[in-house]
Amino acid sequence: MTADAFLSRTDSGALYGKPGLDLVLVETDLCRAVIALQGAQVLEFAAAGRAPLLWVSPQAVFEPGTAVRGGVPLCLPWFGVNRADPGKPKHGLVRNQLWELASSAAQPDGRVALVFTYQHRGDALFAADFSCELTVLLGAELEFALNLTNTSDQSAEFSWALHSYFAVEDIAEVAVEGLDGVEYLDKTLDFARCRLEGRQTFAGEVDRVFELATAEQQIVTPSPIRTRSENCHTVIVWNPGDALAASLADVGAHYREFVCVEHGNAFANSWQLGAGECASARLILSR
Repeated sequence: MTADAFLSRTDSGALYGKPGLDLVLVETDLCRAVIALQGAQVLEFAAAGRAPLLWVSPQAVFEPGTAVRGGVPLCLPWFGVNRADPGKPKHGLVRNQLWELASSAAQPDGRVALVFTYQHRGDALFAADFSCELTVLLGAELEFALNLTNTSDQSAEFSWALHSYFAVEDIAEVAVEGLDGVEYLDKTLDFARCRLEGRQTFAGEVDRVFELATAEQQIVTPSPIRTRSENCHTVIVWNPGDALAASLADVGAHYREFVCVEHGNAFANSWQLGAGECASARLILSR
């Protein structure tokens, strides 16, 4: 299969009626996917014969430099509020930057591999130089392979997560399995340390950081979702609930339509990389 056979270029105006961002559309016998060059952000993914895996807000903004609400943005080189300087942008800087599609190739098994790259030169937002490669493998499952290199001459801390927004029928009916007995930091309780007993459910706002988390979870919904990772030791579970969602212009009443179960390395699991040091991780999502 040649690149032209499965990949085409489009934009957010053509697909969503909101011009602003360049997109890549992949269509094969195994799946359909839409990826924004800004942030190398997968916006849509559906395996053949299966329900869509990801959620994009009907109220999402598609403007250069503005985060798109939904899909799988990469939050890096810090996750959430920057703890050293809360005035810096939330969730780092790479999700709002233009990435390069370095290569695209069909695999012998019918999957498609897209390799996106980004280079950061140290600045006021993040002092260390780094390079990032994100391989997106599209088939019956959605797979990410992240390779991060500290290209500066000093050590640096990197905190990150693949911020997966999963499409669900009704958040009130959703449960997440696979985190029973794991300690978490509860943002709604000023990051108090707690321990989950049983399944994670969603009676209201949930914003929990599970450190030293298990590698696999299952999202219980009529069309179940499975997450599996390698070298991702943090899992973040989030839904804003009714009250917070009302204050988010790109969410609003649509908060019922998604759940975030994110994998990465943040807080106590952040990567400490010396000069020239590399680290990698994988995440596989399926429905």
